[in-house]
Amino acid sequence: METAGRGRPRIQDTADDIVAAVLATAGARVSTPDFSTRRVAELTGLSQTLVSRAGRRLRRAGGSAVESSAGESSADIDPEIGTGAGRARELVLLEMQVRFPQIILRFTPAPLVSSGGRGAVTATAQRTVAERRATALMASLHASEASRWRVRDAGEAPSAEVMPPASDPLCAVWDARDRDWEAFLDRTARLLDRCAPTVEAIPGDLLDLLARRAGRGLHGSSWQRSLRQSGSISDSDQDSLGLAADMERSPRNRWFSQVELSVTEQIAIALRREITNSGFRAGDRLSPRVLADRLGLSRGAVRSAMSRLVDDGLLDSSQGSFRVPAVTGADVVDLYAARLHLGMVLLRACAVQPRHQMLPVRLALGAVEAAATQGTRSDVGLADLQFQQELAEASGLSQSARGFHALTLRVRMFIAVLGLDYSPAVERIVSDDRRILSAVLAGDAEAAVRAWRLKLDNAVRHMSALAPESFDAELWSRLSR
Repeated sequence: METAGRGRPRIQDTADDIVAAVLATAGARVSTPDFSTRRVAELTGLSQTLVSRAGRRLRRAGGSAVESSAGESSADIDPEIGTGAGRARELVLLEMQVRFPQIILRFTPAPLVSSGGRGAVTATAQRTVAERRATALMASLHASEASRWRVRDAGEAPSAEVMPPASDPLCAVWDARDRDWEAFLDRTARLLDRCAPTVEAIPGDLLDLLARRAGRGLHGSSWQRSLRQSGSISDSDQDSLGLAADMERSPRNRWFSQVELSVTEQIAIALRREITNSGFRAGDRLSPRVLADRLGLSRGAVRSAMSRLVDDGLLDSSQGSFRVPAVTGADVVDLYAARLHLGMVLLRACAVQPRHQMLPVRLALGAVEAAATQGTRSDVGLADLQFQQELAEASGLSQSARGFHALTLRVRMFIAVLGLDYSPAVERIVSDDRRILSAVLAGDAEAAVRAWRLKLDNAVRHMSALAPESFDAELWSRLSR
């Protein structure tokens, strides 16, 4: 990637990181007007010039932005496959694998179809969409920070089954043992230049997968075109559990949330799903064996994690068995009072942060709005909690953010146990979140705190309505002052 001139502030480098974070988390929506240069500039507070230049630098359009260290030309990439008329055949992306310490992208010739029925306007629109998707793919690679992967014990080179031959003209491969990251990006960009100018060249389901994995450095991403219609996307949390033994954590991208899922938290997520899907109620027994089988983990690991959840108050334990915890009205008031006051601290810190620090929050608000119009009732509640957690992360207060995250785990468990239905509150949730973010962006901490108080006052009453005991308004009033 081109670098700033001598003595020039590194504003563009920062802009590149910010724009990459936005595009990497956009998913298939990157093709919509919501991610035009103008809209991204409005979202980030950057100038359109900086955003446009960042897009070109990320995309490395034409493969000429930076010359490969190997002096590779576009003709070298695929000298064998042609159309029969002396032109190289257009490509589509066939496969993408991210398995430490490698990233592998495989391309294949696009199916030969007649373009005679395609109008000029449609062709132009398709080309624009295809280019936007190619830029998003390159942005995902940039945001992954794979160039900073560190190999503790590389061992021998990977087998031929894992590693495509270096001579494969339709593959781009990055290996942490080979430090030439720039050459990998250049080769990927050149292959993308060769792709057919259609939406199918880089499918939306791949971009959605990369968006979900963006905050975790793309680890465990696995996609294949040939199986795409039968659940080819591999996005299981199990894939990422084995990474710790193989690699040291690379520095996290500062534009993404800093909270990572521990094994215990992943089991907590699985438990909430089990409680919700199976209709369990307080006091019902939970089986470590069943959970271990579903997660593909050892029973010992699951039992150990469930014991930690008992210590954290997220499960009950009786005579060696684990049970769904009981949730009382006092528990709800206690939890939300703690969340209220910690949230006030975080919002006051958010109000003095620079605008670009709020990028994940703004994207999370978009997810809340999308869930409200297109998702299920549970989607809205989960998206709202993610919005709140992104606010906590954006505050810059790492200790408070961790505490808030711990409270979020409890809130989610309470929601599962009580079977909370957010559908009557969807419009209010969206308006509350918009009001909070608007106040934060305006630097008005007290307005944000007032909106937060109102939001949690509504939330605690909504949850308490489903608790066994009636809502203790006096206790809430005393604790929430």
